[in-house]
This record gives sequence, C-alpha cells and structure tokens, in this order.
Amino acid sequence: MQVEILVNPSSGRGMGPERASRIAELLSARGHNVGVQMGRNRNDAIDWTTHACRVADRLVIVGGDGSLNAVVNGLPQDAPPIALSPLGTANMLAHELGITKRPEDTVVLVERGQRQALDLPCVSYMDGRMRRQRRAFLCLGFGYDGELMRIMHEQRSGPIHKAQYLKIFGDVLRKWQPQPQRIIADGVDCGEYIYGLISGVSIYGSPLIRLGKCGLDDGAWELFLFKDINLLRGGLMAMAAAGGQLEKLPDVRRLKVRQVRIEGEQSSPLQVDGDYVGTTPLEFQVDGLQVPMLVARP
Repeated sequence: MQVEILVNPSSGRGMGPERASRIAELLSARGHNVGVQMGRNRNDAIDWTTHACRVADRLVIVGGDGSLNAVVNGLPQDAPPIALSPLGTANMLAHELGITKRPEDTVVLVERGQRQALDLPCVSYMDGRMRRQRRAFLCLGFGYDGELMRIMHEQRSGPIHKAQYLKIFGDVLRKWQPQPQRIIADGVDCGEYIYGLISGVSIYGSPLIRLGKCGLDDGAWELFLFKDINLLRGGLMAMAAAGGQLEKLPDVRRLKVRQVRIEGEQSSPLQVDGDYVGTTPLEFQVDGLQVPMLVARP
C-alpha cells in the first residue's frame, strides 16, 4: 500500500518525528511505500491532506486531537482510512476508540484495522467580525468551556500539559461573566442557557469524565445544556460525569441533535475540538460527511 504519514513536530514535547520515523521504518520493512511530512501548522496539515488523499491507500496522523482536526478539515468525501498514533495532551479520540501509542500497533491498524466512521458536523461561528466555519469530530462548547480555552489560548506558548488546565479551572469559574444564549435545536426553542456542550463522543476532556453513550456514526450528536455553573456545582458535575450520571443532575438537559443554533444579546466564547475559535452566534449541522478511522478488530 501507499501510506502517507503526517507528523506534528511539537506533539509529545518533540517526540513526534522519532515516532513517525519508527512507524515508517516498520511499514517499509513490510513492503509498503511510505511518505512522511512534517505539519508545522494548521495550513500545512490541510494542504498535506488534500495531496495525500489523491495518492494514499492509508493515512497516518502522528499527533494530538488538534492535528486530527486540521486533517479532517481537508478531507474529501472519498478519503482513505486514517490510522491515528496519539501524541497529544488529552488524546480524547484515542481513548474513545481504544487506540494505543505503540508504533507496532499503528502498523497493525494500517494493515488490518477495521473502519469506524465518525460524523463530521459543520460548525459556523464568529471570529471577530468575520464568519468562519470548520469541521469537528469530538465536541464543541460555549460559555465556560469556551472561556477556559480562550484563556489557555492566551497563555499558551508551546506544548501544554494537563496540569496547566487544572491551574485555571477555578480562576475561570470565579471570574467568568456568563452571557445567556438562546438554543434552537432541530427547530425547537429550548430557552436560554449559560453553558453547553455538543459532543460526538462519550468522554469529555479525560477518560474519567463520561457524558454517556454517544453514537459515533448515527447522523447526530449529543447536546448538553446547563442553567448554571459555579465552583460547587462544577465539582458536582465532574463527580456525576465520572459515574456516567451527568444528565440525571437537576437543570441538566440532554438532547440528540442534528442542527443547533446558539445566539444571545451578547456573544459567548466558543471552543471546537479543544481549541478556542471565536464566539457565538453559532450554527451547527450534521450533514452526512464522515471520516473513516481505523480501529483494532474485536
């Protein structure tokens, strides 16, 4: 097979090129043709995807969820299957799909992996005065979620560690000024909420935080809406989510959705797949595009 590898040289605190080289070496030894490309920024990854999809039988991404988000934003309808070698901070999709870090396991995925489709909704939002859009494969959040990622974006100067998130969780909850947003889900007015998540996977941020079962390829994502959040309530929500009981808390609403509009008198910060991208108003739609990921056969 022709296998094209994209590596984020910053992932894993600089371990990406070494891992990509090892995967390429193993694949070449098994008779495959292999190309390796460094993706130093989002535009590099999107450009690489456009070219690689024309020539490759399999794509390999060595990096984190941010690297994969860039790749899925360059995918055509008939994209070749993707093997992920996780090397990010949270590696949420790897945890969701049971994907390991060992280069030998990545080779097995390339050769014998089973295809698992993931819905790729389109998200439209404001970046300053400009309307932008991108694809998502994990989750998005407005309100507290977006503000947390906005602060992280301001403070980030290179690779990040999970501990950096923990340092600012409480500060954001204490200082954040929520702006109520009206939620229209599949044409139904759900009212105003200050914080919400839309997710295509069952975990959030960490394998310990579980949103409950989510269909990966059922043409819909899960919407979670929260009337209020503070230090005490945030702790209760985390404990409930650790036990898979988040939706049973008072004032937590869960809906399966295909289209969502979020808007308010004042804008609210927004994150997509863990990156701060801008603000509401937001338009979300699952429109049929999917990414074929490779997972281990049962």
